[in-house]
Amino acid sequence: MKFKKLIIMFFGTMLLITACLGVPQDKAVIKVSSLPLDRTTFIGYSDASDHGYAMAVVTIEDNRISEVILKEFTELSVEKDFSTYEYPPSVEANTLLPQRFIEVQSNEVDLIAGATASSNRYKQAVERALISAKKEESERQYFDGVFQGRSKADNHGYGIALVEIKDDKITSVELKEVDEKGELKDFSTYPHEPSRKAHKELPQWFVQSNSPNIDNFTGATHSTDKYKEAVENALVKAAIKKDLPDLIDGTYVAVSDVSSQGYSSAAVTIENDMIMQVDLREYDQNSVEKDFASYEYEPSVNANRELPWAFVAIQSFDVDIVTGATYSSQQYIQAVKRALEKASWSKKSGSYFDGVFQAKSHTDEHGYAIAVVTIKDDKMTNVELKYIDAEGKKRNFETYEYEPGVIAHRELPKKFVMANTYDVDTVTGATISSIKYIQAVKNALEIAKR
Repeated sequence: MKFKKLIIMFFGTMLLITACLGVPQDKAVIKVSSLPLDRTTFIGYSDASDHGYAMAVVTIEDNRISEVILKEFTELSVEKDFSTYEYPPSVEANTLLPQRFIEVQSNEVDLIAGATASSNRYKQAVERALISAKKEESERQYFDGVFQGRSKADNHGYGIALVEIKDDKITSVELKEVDEKGELKDFSTYPHEPSRKAHKELPQWFVQSNSPNIDNFTGATHSTDKYKEAVENALVKAAIKKDLPDLIDGTYVAVSDVSSQGYSSAAVTIENDMIMQVDLREYDQNSVEKDFASYEYEPSVNANRELPWAFVAIQSFDVDIVTGATYSSQQYIQAVKRALEKASWSKKSGSYFDGVFQAKSHTDEHGYAIAVVTIKDDKMTNVELKYIDAEGKKRNFETYEYEPGVIAHRELPKKFVMANTYDVDTVTGATISSIKYIQAVKNALEIAKR
């Protein structure tokens, strides 16, 4: 996995933040026009709390803020997905604050009503990014504050560290572990005594060492290694001067090409330029997720279970094929490769991946629509439509008796290709079916985005 370190921002993901705990704010306003710059893109992180933290990626051109990308992560170090978020103030913060930072050319913007804590975290993250942009050397290595880091995940979960820094000294450390189900471990009832002792005693070891470099705790070596990595990643966030990473923090979802057997998806979590976690899913030709808890073909089960750790272990998409599951392995590899391309700083050629992408519409009492969209050089070259009825069966339009439905199924693919968009007129008499087809094509284009 070798991505060029470029400072061109391409990725337009936004985020929003729950209106919870506030963040202490420094009063200084950083005026970009007075900043002598060596480079143009800088990253800042807010303080972390029990409700997570924010990240800001600030791009500066001609001594002016030209772009701001905001993200927020939960207390479990998981990027918040606000594409379906229902709290309006957080949606407003996500939508409005990046442009407001650009308009005022500083971090001093008005708070969004109902999203005060989120606004404050964004402001602090932007302020720290702008401080990092200053050319002169800082007298300190770290910002004062509380910074959250995580370790890589394995089949037992991952570690989290909240590291408090004052005057370049680690003053306190709080450690957490997240299990394989994504839930916090309760060390008050945890049965393994060495792990309980490590969780209790290691924070002071980090404080005394003033670094992540401590001895392993007897009987809890695995947990110690996770905590050490989490503390190290927290310190990276706290650093005033940071190298630009090849990969931007966050969780990136991508899919493989679809075939007659279905397709796969990968959710890849990045932190501190490393693959921290990979979640894999596989779908059949009707876009129904496969249940590997009851799946009978063992090689496919093994691929779904083992490949996530292989991707993390070698820090690349280029893993070995699982014996007996060549097809599934290749799909997972393609999905992870595309997710890493989404995470990369490198400038992309085009808005969409070339490939064949399948997505479905919403489901109602009549069933749902599926669109299979072929894309080449940012153009839809072919669209295939399917309709799955309420019983989960593919509708046969050769024998289907409702003529407007037949016309919609036959004519809409050509309209999508000619218009090169999902935004086409519905077919008279088949409005509901048309809307489902349109939604399916829209969703296919969405998952095909770079």
